[in-house]
Amino acid sequence: MLTVYRASAGAGKTHKLTGEYLTLLFTGPGAFRRILAVTFTNKATDEMKTRIVDELYNLASGRKSDYVELLKSTYSLTEVQVRKQAAKILIDILHDYSAFNISTIDRFFQQTMRAFTREIGLQGGYGIEMDQELVLTTAIDNLLSDLEKPESKDLLGWLLRFAEDKIENGGEWNLRKDIMALSREVFKESYKAFSDAVGRDIEDKKALDDYKNELYGIIRSVEATAKELGERGLAILDKYGLKVSDFKGGSRSPLTFFDRLVQGEMKEPSATFIGLADNLDGCFTKTVSLGTRQIIGCAFEDGLNDCIKGIISLFNNLTAYNTAREIVRYYYTLGILTDVSRQIAAYREEKNVMLIADTTELLSKVIGGSEAPFIYEKTGTHVDHYMIDEFQDTSGMQWNNFRPLIEESLAHSRDNLIVGDVKQTIYRFRNSDWKLLDGQVQADFSPEVVHEETLKDNWRSCRNIVEFNNALFTTLPGVLQAVYNEALSVSSLSEEQRAAFFTKIMSAYDKSFQQVPPPFMQKDGHVRIEFLSGDNEKDWKEEALGRLPGVLEKLQ
Repeated sequence: MLTVYRASAGAGKTHKLTGEYLTLLFTGPGAFRRILAVTFTNKATDEMKTRIVDELYNLASGRKSDYVELLKSTYSLTEVQVRKQAAKILIDILHDYSAFNISTIDRFFQQTMRAFTREIGLQGGYGIEMDQELVLTTAIDNLLSDLEKPESKDLLGWLLRFAEDKIENGGEWNLRKDIMALSREVFKESYKAFSDAVGRDIEDKKALDDYKNELYGIIRSVEATAKELGERGLAILDKYGLKVSDFKGGSRSPLTFFDRLVQGEMKEPSATFIGLADNLDGCFTKTVSLGTRQIIGCAFEDGLNDCIKGIISLFNNLTAYNTAREIVRYYYTLGILTDVSRQIAAYREEKNVMLIADTTELLSKVIGGSEAPFIYEKTGTHVDHYMIDEFQDTSGMQWNNFRPLIEESLAHSRDNLIVGDVKQTIYRFRNSDWKLLDGQVQADFSPEVVHEETLKDNWRSCRNIVEFNNALFTTLPGVLQAVYNEALSVSSLSEEQRAAFFTKIMSAYDKSFQQVPPPFMQKDGHVRIEFLSGDNEKDWKEEALGRLPGVLEKLQ
């Protein structure tokens, strides 16, 4: 069974994890060697190890422990038997502490990676490079120093286009700094997932030119249609001797949009312009003479209305046009990133090092599609049970590396555990993906082997604080969802595609409600919110610091 615990702050997550780990330790001799618990920081790893050892010591030494009843009921043991077995487990762990597998996710992947050095192309004594900025700086230095070589002609063109785009958009002239900022993308999973395909496409110069021409074809076709519609509208006005200023709004009439289209402007039509469709009365005011109204009416029926509706329809279906414009604007950056990636690969090979940021990707490529027994055979270890803490900070590639191992465990009817809280996702800069916890895990396994449970009691905060949080996380997701849905309703997605997002924010927070346990019911706590008037960051920070002493004095 794969148990997924949703645990908000203060919900007793560590207490629950410790109990689950102790329960697994009691399954048989040496069980600790076949349990892997991973989290995301060394501090959390040390705290977890210390907590388990302390609890085993409490059990073994006859001290009070919250887990005696749990272990007695789970294994039908007496208290004496529980404490005796805990003492034996503790001695076994201390005598083989290196096999006590509670580690960071990076350390686990590094240990696994050591078994695949030949497949990766590294020598056995390779080193781990933690400073990716150092590697990136060296790679860019090498990239720029090679620009005079004939084979760097395409790269030089991409860099010039990159610099031109920065200047056109008001950016500063510091090419090296800009390339450095752009090149950090190569360490993100969103790039790594497609880097090989991008590299192959860029090598095919003809295909690249054909693709670029196709993109420009889409752009020119749409812009030509928009210009043609603008010219048609002006021609109809001219046919009936009308000027744009004859319409409602005078010199600021929404029909000035025809002129802007003819001049090549591709901004969205205003709401006033859109309101003219099938709306003759909206074209003039009550003060307009009857004769002018009749002329406008004839023009409206003779194609002006169709022209307005054609423009509205065109701008409602610009997905391909906008996509083509953005790709054309940024496609050259893929060439730059590909060359930077090659320089980084050359650095790795020359120095016989592996970047800590590349571990997940390289391991994914090596074991992708492999079954767990092959991985165990290569690493020389075997794990029966997996426990992943802070799962909301797991990345897609990390989960893809773990999934076959958990599948193997579930195939043998063994227990596994995932703990997380969507609200506490803080590692997006390291590719974390909260959607894994929100629904991907449930989609990856059959419902029969996944059990979800929410830890509802808050053992950290007083009553007012818990009630405030409940009110906040009940109200705000609905507000955010409404704002999001407004934009979603006018997007180019199909109804079926939109349906997947209409309640996405609400569903992510629907298990956030917490209860106040009895020991905290009589402790009120305090929540105070003040709105600050500062217009910029400095103003509100100074105002907050100025008010803080008074608030603290009142609370004392």
